[in-house]
Amino acid sequence: MKWFWLGIVFILAGGLFATAQWVHGQAGHDWKTVERLIGYPGQAEGDGLKINVPRSDLNVLVHGSWIDPRAGLNSWFAFKSLPKGSLLRAEMVLVDWEVPRVEALLASYQLTLTAIYRPFNGENPGVACVDFTGKGPRVLLAQEVRALLGATSMPLTLIPSAANPPTPVQTAFSLPLEKILGPAQWLGGVLSFSYTPAEPVMNERVSIPSYMGYETVFYFQPEGKQANVYGQWVLSPVVARNVVESLMKNHIGMTGIHSELLDLSPSMVFIRFWAEGNPAKIAKALKEALAQTKLVGWTPGQTIQTEKP
Repeated sequence: MKWFWLGIVFILAGGLFATAQWVHGQAGHDWKTVERLIGYPGQAEGDGLKINVPRSDLNVLVHGSWIDPRAGLNSWFAFKSLPKGSLLRAEMVLVDWEVPRVEALLASYQLTLTAIYRPFNGENPGVACVDFTGKGPRVLLAQEVRALLGATSMPLTLIPSAANPPTPVQTAFSLPLEKILGPAQWLGGVLSFSYTPAEPVMNERVSIPSYMGYETVFYFQPEGKQANVYGQWVLSPVVARNVVESLMKNHIGMTGIHSELLDLSPSMVFIRFWAEGNPAKIAKALKEALAQTKLVGWTPGQTIQTEKP
Protein backbone atom coordinates (compact mmCIF):
# COMPACT_ATOMS: atom_id res chain seq x y z
CA MET A 1 0.00 0.00 0.00
CA LYS A 2 2.91 2.34 0.85
CA TRP A 3 4.38 1.94 -2.62
CA PHE A 4 0.95 2.49 -4.16
CA TRP A 5 0.55 5.91 -2.53
CA LEU A 6 4.13 6.85 -3.36
CA GLY A 7 3.37 6.05 -6.97
CA ILE A 8 0.28 8.28 -6.85
CA VAL A 9 2.35 11.14 -5.42
CA PHE A 10 4.94 10.81 -8.20
CA ILE A 11 2.20 10.75 -10.84
CA LEU A 12 0.57 13.90 -9.41
CA ALA A 13 3.93 15.66 -9.16
CA GLY A 14 4.70 14.78 -12.78
CA GLY A 15 1.30 16.05 -13.82
CA LEU A 16 1.84 19.39 -12.05
CA PHE A 17 5.27 19.75 -13.68
CA ALA A 18 3.82 19.01 -17.10
CA THR A 19 1.02 21.52 -16.49
CA ALA A 20 3.54 24.19 -15.45
CA GLN A 21 5.58 23.54 -18.58
CA TRP A 22 2.45 23.76 -20.73
CA VAL A 23 1.41 27.06 -19.13
CA HIS A 24 4.93 28.45 -19.65
CA GLY A 25 4.83 27.36 -23.29
CA GLN A 26 1.42 28.90 -23.76
CA ALA A 27 2.67 32.22 -22.34
CA GLY A 28 5.50 32.30 -24.87
CA HIS A 29 3.10 31.36 -27.64
CA ASP A 30 0.72 34.14 -26.59
CA TRP A 31 3.39 36.80 -27.03
CA LYS A 32 3.90 35.55 -30.58
CA THR A 33 0.16 35.85 -31.04
CA VAL A 34 0.28 39.41 -29.70
CA GLU A 35 3.03 40.31 -32.17
CA ARG A 36 1.09 38.73 -35.03
CA LEU A 37 -2.16 40.52 -34.14
CA ILE A 38 -0.52 43.94 -33.72
CA GLY A 39 1.62 43.41 -36.81
CA TYR A 40 4.99 44.41 -35.40
CA PRO A 41 7.82 42.50 -33.71
CA GLY A 42 8.46 43.03 -30.00
CA GLN A 43 11.25 42.66 -27.48
CA ALA A 44 10.95 40.45 -24.39
CA GLU A 45 11.13 42.36 -21.09
CA GLY A 46 11.25 39.82 -18.25
CA ASP A 47 7.82 38.20 -18.24
CA GLY A 48 6.51 40.98 -20.49
CA LEU A 49 6.80 42.36 -24.01
CA LYS A 50 7.38 45.79 -25.53
CA ILE A 51 6.60 46.65 -29.14
CA ASN A 52 8.16 49.81 -30.58
CA VAL A 53 6.65 51.41 -33.68
CA PRO A 54 8.65 54.42 -34.94
CA ARG A 55 6.56 56.83 -37.03
CA SER A 56 8.76 56.29 -40.08
CA ASP A 57 5.84 57.47 -42.23
CA LEU A 58 6.23 61.02 -40.87
CA ASN A 59 8.68 63.76 -41.79
CA VAL A 60 8.61 66.09 -38.77
CA LEU A 61 10.73 69.21 -38.46
CA VAL A 62 11.41 70.99 -35.15
CA HIS A 63 12.95 74.45 -35.54
CA GLY A 64 13.87 73.38 -39.06
CA SER A 65 15.63 70.17 -37.97
CA TRP A 66 14.44 66.70 -38.98
CA ILE A 67 13.52 64.41 -36.07
CA ASP A 68 14.61 60.77 -36.30
CA PRO A 69 11.43 58.69 -35.77
CA ARG A 70 13.34 56.03 -33.79
CA ALA A 71 14.04 58.59 -31.08
CA GLY A 72 11.56 61.44 -30.94
CA LEU A 73 8.60 59.86 -32.77
CA ASN A 74 8.39 56.35 -31.34
CA SER A 75 5.03 54.79 -30.44
CA TRP A 76 5.20 51.84 -28.05
CA PHE A 77 2.97 49.17 -26.53
CA ALA A 78 4.19 47.46 -23.34
CA PHE A 79 2.62 44.31 -21.87
CA LYS A 80 3.16 42.79 -18.42
CA SER A 81 1.81 39.42 -17.29
CA LEU A 82 -0.54 39.51 -14.28
CA PRO A 83 -1.95 36.60 -12.22
CA LYS A 84 -5.12 37.09 -14.28
CA GLY A 85 -4.64 38.48 -17.76
CA SER A 86 -2.16 41.19 -18.71
CA LEU A 87 -1.48 44.85 -18.11
CA LEU A 88 -1.05 47.12 -21.14
CA ARG A 89 0.54 50.55 -21.05
CA ALA A 90 1.08 52.41 -24.29
CA GLU A 91 1.92 55.66 -25.99
CA MET A 92 0.99 56.60 -29.54
CA VAL A 93 2.66 59.44 -31.44
CA LEU A 94 -0.03 60.98 -33.61
CA VAL A 95 -0.36 63.84 -36.05
CA ASP A 96 -3.09 66.25 -35.02
CA TRP A 97 -5.81 64.89 -37.30
CA GLU A 98 -5.34 61.36 -35.93
CA VAL A 99 -5.92 62.31 -32.28
CA PRO A 100 -9.77 62.56 -32.37
CA ARG A 101 -10.04 59.16 -34.10
CA VAL A 102 -7.88 57.43 -31.49
CA GLU A 103 -9.68 59.18 -28.61
CA ALA A 104 -13.03 57.96 -29.93
CA LEU A 105 -11.80 54.37 -30.18
CA LEU A 106 -10.30 54.48 -26.68
CA ALA A 107 -13.67 55.55 -25.30
CA SER A 108 -15.35 52.54 -26.93
CA TYR A 109 -12.81 49.96 -25.70
CA GLN A 110 -11.79 48.74 -22.24
CA LEU A 111 -8.86 51.15 -22.35
CA THR A 112 -8.26 54.23 -20.21
CA LEU A 113 -6.80 57.47 -21.55
CA THR A 114 -4.12 58.65 -19.09
CA ALA A 115 -2.47 61.64 -20.80
CA ILE A 116 -2.29 63.75 -23.96
CA TYR A 117 0.68 66.05 -24.42
CA ARG A 118 2.82 67.68 -27.09
CA PRO A 119 6.46 66.52 -27.07
CA PHE A 120 7.84 69.53 -28.97
CA ASN A 121 7.15 73.20 -29.61
CA GLY A 122 6.97 74.63 -33.11
CA GLU A 123 7.06 71.29 -34.91
CA ASN A 124 5.69 70.81 -38.44
CA PRO A 125 3.42 68.93 -38.84
CA GLY A 126 1.94 69.14 -35.35
CA VAL A 127 2.22 65.94 -33.30
CA ALA A 128 0.82 64.81 -29.96
CA CYS A 129 1.43 61.83 -27.68
CA VAL A 130 -1.59 59.88 -26.41
CA ASP A 131 -1.01 57.60 -23.41
CA PHE A 132 -3.41 54.88 -22.30
CA THR A 133 -3.62 51.73 -20.22
CA GLY A 134 -5.77 48.61 -19.99
CA LYS A 135 -6.13 45.22 -18.32
CA GLY A 136 -7.51 41.95 -19.64
CA PRO A 137 -6.70 39.00 -21.90
CA ARG A 138 -3.59 39.86 -23.88
CA VAL A 139 -5.11 38.71 -27.16
CA LEU A 140 -8.08 41.07 -26.69
CA LEU A 141 -5.74 43.95 -25.79
CA ALA A 142 -3.66 43.22 -28.90
CA GLN A 143 -6.77 43.29 -31.10
CA GLU A 144 -7.75 46.68 -29.69
CA VAL A 145 -4.23 48.02 -30.27
CA ARG A 146 -4.41 46.85 -33.87
CA ALA A 147 -7.68 48.74 -34.34
CA LEU A 148 -6.06 51.89 -32.91
CA LEU A 149 -3.17 51.55 -35.34
CA GLY A 150 -5.67 51.19 -38.16
CA ALA A 151 -7.02 54.66 -37.34
CA THR A 152 -3.63 56.19 -38.21
CA SER A 153 -1.43 56.40 -41.28
CA MET A 154 1.22 54.11 -39.75
CA PRO A 155 2.41 51.37 -42.11
CA LEU A 156 0.71 48.02 -41.50
CA THR A 157 4.02 46.22 -40.99
CA LEU A 158 7.47 47.24 -39.87
CA ILE A 159 10.64 46.02 -41.55
CA PRO A 160 13.29 45.76 -38.78
CA SER A 161 16.43 47.72 -39.58
CA ALA A 162 19.78 45.97 -39.25
CA ALA A 163 21.73 46.67 -36.06
CA ASN A 164 25.01 48.06 -37.37
CA PRO A 165 28.03 48.85 -35.17
CA PRO A 166 28.73 52.57 -34.59
CA THR A 167 30.74 54.27 -37.31
CA PRO A 168 34.04 55.99 -36.44
CA VAL A 169 32.24 59.35 -36.66
CA GLN A 170 29.55 58.15 -34.24
CA THR A 171 32.15 56.78 -31.84
CA ALA A 172 34.03 60.09 -31.86
CA PHE A 173 30.74 61.84 -31.08
CA SER A 174 29.62 59.46 -28.31
CA LEU A 175 32.82 58.85 -26.31
CA PRO A 176 33.10 62.28 -24.65
CA LEU A 177 29.37 62.30 -23.91
CA GLU A 178 29.46 58.84 -22.32
CA LYS A 179 32.27 60.02 -20.04
CA ILE A 180 29.85 62.65 -18.77
CA LEU A 181 26.51 60.84 -18.72
CA GLY A 182 27.36 57.13 -18.59
CA PRO A 183 26.69 54.33 -21.11
CA ALA A 184 24.63 55.03 -24.22
CA GLN A 185 23.41 53.28 -27.34
CA TRP A 186 22.77 54.37 -30.91
CA LEU A 187 19.23 54.32 -32.27
CA GLY A 188 19.99 54.74 -35.93
CA GLY A 189 21.54 58.20 -36.09
CA VAL A 190 20.64 59.26 -32.52
CA LEU A 191 22.63 58.61 -29.33
CA SER A 192 20.33 57.53 -26.52
CA PHE A 193 20.90 57.68 -22.74
CA SER A 194 18.36 55.97 -20.48
CA TYR A 195 17.88 56.00 -16.70
CA THR A 196 15.35 54.31 -14.43
CA PRO A 197 13.80 55.18 -11.04
CA ALA A 198 15.62 53.90 -7.97
CA GLU A 199 12.28 53.09 -6.30
CA PRO A 200 9.56 50.89 -7.86
CA VAL A 201 6.50 52.63 -9.29
CA MET A 202 3.23 51.11 -8.04
CA ASN A 203 -0.32 51.36 -9.35
CA GLU A 204 -3.17 49.49 -7.63
CA ARG A 205 -0.65 47.28 -5.79
CA VAL A 206 1.00 46.30 -9.08
CA SER A 207 4.66 47.14 -9.67
CA ILE A 208 5.05 48.94 -13.00
CA PRO A 209 8.42 48.19 -14.68
CA SER A 210 10.39 51.13 -16.05
CA TYR A 211 10.04 49.85 -19.64
CA MET A 212 6.34 50.74 -19.39
CA GLY A 213 7.03 54.45 -19.80
CA TYR A 214 8.96 55.39 -16.66
CA GLU A 215 12.43 55.78 -18.13
CA THR A 216 14.21 59.12 -18.19
CA VAL A 217 15.66 59.38 -21.71
CA PHE A 218 18.05 61.83 -23.39
CA TYR A 219 18.47 61.84 -27.18
CA PHE A 220 21.52 63.48 -28.80
CA GLN A 221 20.97 63.96 -32.52
CA PRO A 222 24.16 65.25 -34.23
CA GLU A 223 23.91 68.35 -36.40
CA GLY A 224 27.44 68.73 -37.73
CA LYS A 225 29.58 69.69 -34.72
CA GLN A 226 26.47 70.70 -32.80
CA ALA A 227 23.49 68.62 -31.63
CA ASN A 228 19.78 68.76 -31.02
CA VAL A 229 19.13 67.25 -27.59
CA TYR A 230 15.65 66.27 -26.43
CA GLY A 231 13.78 63.68 -24.42
CA GLN A 232 11.95 63.33 -21.13
CA TRP A 233 12.52 63.21 -17.38
CA VAL A 234 10.27 61.02 -15.18
CA LEU A 235 10.54 62.14 -11.57
CA SER A 236 8.65 62.56 -8.32
CA PRO A 237 7.21 66.10 -7.85
CA VAL A 238 9.81 67.17 -5.25
CA VAL A 239 12.76 65.98 -7.35
CA ALA A 240 11.15 67.43 -10.50
CA ARG A 241 11.14 70.88 -8.93
CA ASN A 242 14.89 70.70 -8.28
CA VAL A 243 15.60 69.39 -11.78
CA VAL A 244 13.53 72.14 -13.40
CA GLU A 245 15.49 74.79 -11.47
CA SER A 246 18.77 73.22 -12.60
CA LEU A 247 17.65 73.05 -16.24
CA MET A 248 16.44 76.64 -16.24
CA LYS A 249 19.71 77.84 -14.70
CA ASN A 250 21.60 76.17 -17.57
CA HIS A 251 19.20 77.44 -20.25
CA ILE A 252 17.72 74.03 -21.12
CA GLY A 253 14.26 74.75 -22.50
CA MET A 254 11.25 72.70 -21.36
CA THR A 255 8.59 71.97 -23.95
CA GLY A 256 6.03 70.54 -21.56
CA ILE A 257 5.31 69.21 -18.08
CA HIS A 258 2.47 66.76 -17.45
CA SER A 259 1.29 63.98 -15.14
CA GLU A 260 -0.91 60.92 -15.68
CA LEU A 261 -4.51 60.19 -14.69
CA LEU A 262 -3.32 57.27 -12.57
CA ASP A 263 -2.97 56.69 -8.84
CA LEU A 264 0.79 56.12 -8.76
CA SER A 265 2.99 55.59 -5.75
CA PRO A 266 5.13 57.61 -5.79
CA SER A 267 3.38 60.10 -8.06
CA MET A 268 5.34 60.95 -11.18
CA VAL A 269 5.88 64.09 -13.24
CA PHE A 270 6.95 63.95 -16.90
CA ILE A 271 9.18 66.77 -18.19
CA ARG A 272 9.94 67.15 -21.91
CA PHE A 273 12.89 69.29 -22.96
CA TRP A 274 14.75 70.60 -26.02
CA ALA A 275 18.22 72.10 -26.38
CA GLU A 276 20.47 73.04 -29.29
CA GLY A 277 24.21 73.67 -29.35
CA ASN A 278 27.47 72.19 -28.13
CA PRO A 279 26.72 68.56 -27.13
CA ALA A 280 29.36 68.38 -24.38
CA LYS A 281 28.11 71.60 -22.78
CA ILE A 282 24.52 70.34 -22.87
CA ALA A 283 25.60 66.96 -21.45
CA LYS A 284 27.28 68.71 -18.50
CA ALA A 285 24.11 70.69 -17.86
CA LEU A 286 22.05 67.49 -17.89
CA LYS A 287 24.57 65.83 -15.57
CA GLU A 288 24.21 68.69 -13.13
CA ALA A 289 20.45 68.10 -13.15
CA LEU A 290 21.01 64.35 -12.71
CA ALA A 291 22.89 65.15 -9.50
CA GLN A 292 19.51 66.19 -8.06
CA THR A 293 18.11 62.68 -8.58
CA LYS A 294 18.72 59.05 -7.64
CA LEU A 295 18.17 57.70 -11.13
CA VAL A 296 19.94 54.50 -12.16
CA GLY A 297 21.64 54.01 -15.52
CA TRP A 298 20.30 51.72 -18.25
CA THR A 299 23.15 49.26 -17.63
CA PRO A 300 21.72 47.08 -14.79
CA GLY A 301 23.02 48.06 -11.38
CA GLN A 302 25.04 51.06 -12.52
CA THR A 303 24.40 54.21 -10.51
CA ILE A 304 25.04 57.50 -12.27
CA GLN A 305 28.12 59.12 -10.79
CA THR A 306 27.87 62.89 -10.71
CA GLU A 307 30.40 65.57 -9.95
CA LYS A 308 29.64 68.69 -8.00
CA PRO A 309 29.55 71.72 -10.28
